Amino acid sequence: MARNVAQADASVKAGKWQRNKYVGVSLVGKTLAVLGFGKVGSEVARRARGLDRARAIGVELVGFDEAIASADFISLHMPLTATTSKMLNDETFAKMKKGVRIVNVARGGVIDEDALVRALDAGIVAQAALDVFTEEPPPKDSKLIQHELVTATPHLGASTMEAQEGVAIEIAEAVVGALKGELAATAVNAPMVPSEVLTELKPFVDLAEKLGRLAVQLVAGGSGVKTVKAHLCYL
Repeated sequence: MARNVAQADASVKAGKWQRNKYVGVSLVGKTLAVLGFGKVGSEVARRARGLDRARAIGVELVGFDEAIASADFISLHMPLTATTSKMLNDETFAKMKKGVRIVNVARGGVIDEDALVRALDAGIVAQAALDVFTEEPPPKDSKLIQHELVTATPHLGASTMEAQEGVAIEIAEAVVGALKGELAATAVNAPMVPSEVLTELKPFVDLAEKLGRLAVQLVAGGSGVKTVKAHLCYL
């Protein structure tokens, strides 16, 4: 996106040679805001540090407003929830640096697509690289897809042979582990934590499971108990 590769490729294939039109920008010295710091977001930040070794001293955690106001590039890596739905909208675009570039490989709904078109037309957003959309596939007449400042791909985030194989292995290992009674590292209703932390948490998870079973038996077993309170004491 920063070097206009897709647009330049299409131009050359069309028989044109427009070097001056596709002058890009360097990533060195720029500020990258990673919105969503889970497994993917943290890996993006780790790799981005290598783009500017002089500044590779760590990742600074800041608030949302400060992040979007200071960023030259914004990379989205969060799930679509009630909180994140259309989190990039007319109001938030107005807070950004003029000329910001946005990459969305998270979920389409986190960006208000009509607002993004307006921000592109106004010059607030210089370019957008989008792999996900609110509606997939998007309408063929979508103003966003047809915008000359947008690079669009059909949700290819995990579409590599290696990634597909890795997901299959991870699922198989998770199923085997669950059947053995091991702690599920990627449960949909549990936060993702490193394996060494999971090892430390396992005794507490086992205890919580047993307490839950006991509570169900007491409340549903006809004993007259209506509520159960549990207190955890550290020794």
